[in-house]
Amino acid sequence: MVASGSADYTNYAEREKHHLRQSVVYFARSGVEAYNRDMLKSKYIRAAAVASAFAALVLSSGAAPQRTAANLNQQPFGIIAQENLLPEAIVNDHALPLESTAAAPDPLSSTSTFYTVRADLRRCVSPMCGGYFVRRVNMPTTRCADGRDMEQCYVAEIVWNGQAEVDAGKALLRGDVSAKIYERFGNLGAFRVTESWQAIGDSQPTGTFYRVRDRGLRCITHPCPTHHEAKLNSTFSVNIAGVDLSGVGLGSNNAPVVQAAMTGPDAAIITGNNVPVTGPGGRLLELKATQVYFRNRTSASNVKRCMKTGCSAAVCSDHDVITTCEWRPEYACYQKATCERQPDGNCGFTKTRELTSCLAGR
Repeated sequence: MVASGSADYTNYAEREKHHLRQSVVYFARSGVEAYNRDMLKSKYIRAAAVASAFAALVLSSGAAPQRTAANLNQQPFGIIAQENLLPEAIVNDHALPLESTAAAPDPLSSTSTFYTVRADLRRCVSPMCGGYFVRRVNMPTTRCADGRDMEQCYVAEIVWNGQAEVDAGKALLRGDVSAKIYERFGNLGAFRVTESWQAIGDSQPTGTFYRVRDRGLRCITHPCPTHHEAKLNSTFSVNIAGVDLSGVGLGSNNAPVVQAAMTGPDAAIITGNNVPVTGPGGRLLELKATQVYFRNRTSASNVKRCMKTGCSAAVCSDHDVITTCEWRPEYACYQKATCERQPDGNCGFTKTRELTSCLAGR
């Protein structure tokens, strides 16, 4: 009887150790892989941490659990995870690969009718020339004023409707192309603006246009679906592992401004391409940005024109500024610089590569 009890006890101890090892592995994996559905709730993470710590202490001690003959036949202790409480990613100990998690489609009311604008530099009689070419982003064709679907449409003018005017080279406009009859020339069309957006970088916008928001989600591993992107002029949207701004040429000072904009009510519109990223948390997509746009909410009726002022024309402002008249070498850089209203609404010299290089050499 004693020998039999000792054998049962030895077998039980080995089963107990094996069971605890499985528990440690199980919870360690679940702590990483359960982000497939936006992260586990904090109570499961706490439970996993406590269970892992307990199991580690038992295993590291090398001591077998103490059992008496009276309770030898009781069910061994184990950490039991209820299947209906676990995320789909780890049910039945089967981990799913992490991918960009599809999100609920954004309504067209928030993503539609966005256009890029290009000034018409042809030399012919106005208004036949000298207007603008507009093109619906992310779409192969654009409906023109005459009802035809073309790659891009000519409009003789832009009707700003009180929205802040933006240089065509940096503008992303929301609105519509409508018919407008010009005497002796017929219907040349006009673009009527409802929202005005402005590029903040110097690079050319390439890739797909997305409205990007920071979801406020942070993970203890990477990649993590921290951002939400919605493709403009469509209902497609997806959660992604952040935005790489290195290709926009913003500089270290403007990068935090972009991050802040993505948490605001208008978010930010970003062009670029999605690329896969991998890490301990699995595989997700990241947006590699080529350009960033901010919405310009300043009313055009209240906007004063920016101008170079000061004795040496080294100040950009919407009003006259009196300065001393000493000359400094860096002032020469501002003579050819562009003085215009910046994304924050204030006048300033646009930080082009030429201006930055000039100032660095002084």
